[in-house]
Amino acid sequence: MVILARTIYSEASDIDPADLLDTTRFPTEHSLEEHLLASFVPTVYRRRAPVRSTGGHPRRQPDRDPEQVHRWLGYLAHHLARLNDLDRQDLAWWRIGDSLRPSTRVIAVALTCTLSITVAEWCVGLFVHYLGGGIAAAFGKVLVDGALMGPIAGLAFGCVYGLMQRFGTTAFKPARVQLRLRLRLPGTDIRTHVGRGPMRTFTSRFVAGLLGGFVMGAGCACATTLERVLYNQIPLTSGTLIEGTLINVLGYGLIFGSAAGLAYGLLAVLEAPLDIASAATPAGLLSANRATVSRQVLVLVPAVTLAIALGGLLFVALMQNIVGPLSWKLLDGFFIGAVGGLGGAFSYALAFTAWGQWVILTRVWLPLTGKLPWDTVAFLDDAYRRGVLRRTGAVYQFRHSRLQHHLGDSFRRLHTDHEPATFRSRARTGARTGSS
Repeated sequence: MVILARTIYSEASDIDPADLLDTTRFPTEHSLEEHLLASFVPTVYRRRAPVRSTGGHPRRQPDRDPEQVHRWLGYLAHHLARLNDLDRQDLAWWRIGDSLRPSTRVIAVALTCTLSITVAEWCVGLFVHYLGGGIAAAFGKVLVDGALMGPIAGLAFGCVYGLMQRFGTTAFKPARVQLRLRLRLPGTDIRTHVGRGPMRTFTSRFVAGLLGGFVMGAGCACATTLERVLYNQIPLTSGTLIEGTLINVLGYGLIFGSAAGLAYGLLAVLEAPLDIASAATPAGLLSANRATVSRQVLVLVPAVTLAIALGGLLFVALMQNIVGPLSWKLLDGFFIGAVGGLGGAFSYALAFTAWGQWVILTRVWLPLTGKLPWDTVAFLDDAYRRGVLRRTGAVYQFRHSRLQHHLGDSFRRLHTDHEPATFRSRARTGARTGSS
């Protein structure tokens, strides 16, 4: 409280610290403390933060509206209280997106994956037709294909994310890629090198990829049928069309499902846990995780492309004599595989990694709704330089738990109608405990 008083009154010429002795205005210790807590953020954001130069080039500090900043910081403090722990202090960038409702996160993931697959379909389709010299004639068909396949893929990825969320497995943490497999040394137990963790991760990811890939493949089969109806004027009640659709659902479902399961399971073997506590700064860990995701994309694109292209050939060879004549041209398989590889890799990177969740939820969704600024990284770093936040390794913390409780309480008072009564009661209890 002495530090807050010094910060608020030391450089202000228009206010007198003797006001703090006014027992009419501040009849209790609690009212005096609340006054200091409420005045701190507006004070440090009314004056310019100290400029630190990097490499001899001074950095210009952004001018921010104190009222807006108070709302953003209040949202972050409120988010920490919502993590089932009112005394939680670590503000980790990879968990800020958890402040959104589960349904909102599913919608954000579905929309992101829809966009990824749609753009991949358009880019690959236009590139292939450009090489063939018929881009003008096929332009409309490529656009329709992308518009049909994108929402189907978004639905598939959204279902997988929703199921993972239902079973509590969407707390994505930063990881690193390990491109070397550890070999068993003579006289050692292989379990000391591999362990059971990676196998469990491989199994869970394979099952999730298989499910999502099958839904996507089934949707792809239905989209193919719809195209035949639109372009070839084939009636929907045609027995041949219905039979072909059912076979395609089975074929595309198994091909896409097995490819997605194997490729995403492969990442479990290549990933290694990252010691978050050893990270020097939040920005450094964010940069490292972004590089990790880039390497994962480089692995996934060719892996999914080859798995789909060759998996189609294998399915045709095995099922040819069971379900009737089947056709899977290798070039067509690579076209479908390229769309699945590019779109699937970017969908995975944005929807199922810590960095991806940071991008779509913290950098896009929350700023769109006004909960956080667009330059979130710069905002957190600026709050650190102004003394509102402190850094502890890879996470931020509010400079004092009392300030955190005060900001969170202020935010809840402004948004009382949006919070369940039980949470409001629990939060107020936590705030009183902090003040004592």
